[in-house]
Amino acid sequence: MRSAQIVLECARRGSLGAAATALNMTQPAITRMLKRLEDSYGVPLFERTTRGVMPTVFGDALLPYAKLVLSEIGNASDVIQQMRGASRGVVRIGGVASVVSGFIIAVIGDMRSQYPEVQYQIIEDLEDRVLEGLKGGMIDVAISPEPYLDDDIVIATPDVMHDTVSVFARADHPIVAREHVPLAEAAGFGWAMPPPGTPTVREWQRRFHDNALEPDAPSIISRSVPVLKAAVLSESLFCWMPLPLVRDEVARGDMARVNVPQLDWQRTFRVYRRKKGLMTPPTANLLQAIRRVSETWSGESL
Repeated sequence: MRSAQIVLECARRGSLGAAATALNMTQPAITRMLKRLEDSYGVPLFERTTRGVMPTVFGDALLPYAKLVLSEIGNASDVIQQMRGASRGVVRIGGVASVVSGFIIAVIGDMRSQYPEVQYQIIEDLEDRVLEGLKGGMIDVAISPEPYLDDDIVIATPDVMHDTVSVFARADHPIVAREHVPLAEAAGFGWAMPPPGTPTVREWQRRFHDNALEPDAPSIISRSVPVLKAAVLSESLFCWMPLPLVRDEVARGDMARVNVPQLDWQRTFRVYRRKKGLMTPPTANLLQAIRRVSETWSGESL
């Protein structure tokens, strides 16, 4: 645990002295322990410069495992405290915005009726960041439409959920009244989208590329759902979003679906957890709640 703390603090602060201060150790002690760790691996983990230290490629490779060590030790402590009755427990849930705003809140409502003492930490982000959090130990359970093909991740329950991603625009945009919009025309839209390389954008691009089309580069790029919706409402741009994220705007008559059939995408959500490490009692109870809620969910989109 101490070795993991030293590696993380040296990387975070870029200085042996600052790391020593943060860990309440002396700098010579930090230096000795770091050298011992490097000797055990047979590679340099940090490059020493006149300005401090920075991770080598080997050090960068070690950082996620150092984070996971500390996270699992924290989980072990939580389990023991919960078994002693000295802690109410914490469960950390990650997901994309569409599942966080509806399904996860419903699951927590089910959980709280039986376990009101548990604290729930919700991490909302795009699929790639959710996976990083799950692997790094910052998230206990992740619900994602992106298949996580990773040796460290397993499906936590067999249950699946769905939502549908479509094109949306301002309700007063003239294109909304059309019964059908060709994909070739949609390629020339002004788009507000998440960053390139994220799973949603990759799928969006694939649908154009499979038809030998190159869509215009998005005019506005953001990870923030409110920013993307604001761009649609104020700049007359188009977005590609699941209905749950724009349901309020559609109900108020501010936004409407644009009928581009080739850009309607039904996503399948699955529940994931880390393969290794401890599962705390609140996490196990959460998985049971997910199964209960998924069985009684209305069947509409998340």
